Amino acid sequence: MKKLLKNLRELEWYYQLFIALISFVLLAFLIKFLIWIVPILLGLVILLAVATQGEIFFIPWQRYKQRNQIAVNPLFDNFYHWLTETGVTELPISSLSFTQGVEVAEQGIYFVHIDKEISDEALEDFATKVRQVVKTMSSDSTDCVVSRYKREPFLAIKVRLVSAHDMMLMKTPQREEDF
Repeated sequence: MKKLLKNLRELEWYYQLFIALISFVLLAFLIKFLIWIVPILLGLVILLAVATQGEIFFIPWQRYKQRNQIAVNPLFDNFYHWLTETGVTELPISSLSFTQGVEVAEQGIYFVHIDKEISDEALEDFATKVRQVVKTMSSDSTDCVVSRYKREPFLAIKVRLVSAHDMMLMKTPQREEDF
């Protein structure tokens, strides 16, 4: 860099003036081009955001955050993929902020965002299906608790994975009689 500046200083004054004028003209063209192209690019980004209802920004951000979370148990990843691909197809999901409306709060805790309240029967059917899948994926070593949850500004279904042993401790003892 010093050598280049030294060579420029050693040039005749009219060459220095010519290089300065060319530099200013190129800088002016660059500024004029940026003033012309930046509003067009900004308009396209805003148009994409409006057309996709903001999902163009939120989905990559959620994927980036989830990619940085390292799953301790591969069951968590497998269950998340099942939940987003086929698990929530029968629910009125709200997918504005999360992929297929499923948010991973922590390891083993998932929130399925829904648009409107669902019936008790639909919740029971979903809970049964989820419990069967979790038990199948984990060879009966893990179970889950499914419940309604108010997650501002959405209604949500909370799915929490727990070990089968802990699940047995949470259940109230039932008396059975043999006849």
